Amino acid sequence: MTTIQQTSQLTAAIVNPLMASTRDVFTMMLGCEPVREGLSLKNSLVPAYELSAVIGITGGASGTVVFSVARQTALNIVERMLGLRLTEINAEVRDAVGEITNMIAGSAKGQFESLDLSISTPNIISGPGHEIHYPTSIQPICLSYQSEVGKFCLEAGFAST
Repeated sequence: MTTIQQTSQLTAAIVNPLMASTRDVFTMMLGCEPVREGLSLKNSLVPAYELSAVIGITGGASGTVVFSVARQTALNIVERMLGLRLTEINAEVRDAVGEITNMIAGSAKGQFESLDLSISTPNIISGPGHEIHYPTSIQPICLSYQSEVGKFCLEAGFAST
């Protein structure tokens, strides 16, 4: 089996835990259940939306989880989480998006205890056309969703260490 095949299998293995974690976090924290609209291999460096939270994962596997949201989705998340009706992306919005990402990645990580994984603090990247660079050997996947708070995508790519 080639390294790319192994990487693809590892990334595929994380899909179900990520989907379950996304559903659980949205239900618990935002009071809505997201509906997955698509699953695809990621061929572009540019995420679907203009605000992304990026978490690195290390341990028995290494990888990246990206939670990409539209501006209005991010504002709606803050309104649901904090009861604040904001009109601009600010520190509270970035923190809320980062926290949702942290909860999703942390919950999914817990389902892979044998890999002894650690997650980083979320980094927030914003602006139209920003790029997320995965290591060359990683072919990330993109899970696209619709929810009551808006559209978002969850990207993930992993490799064995």
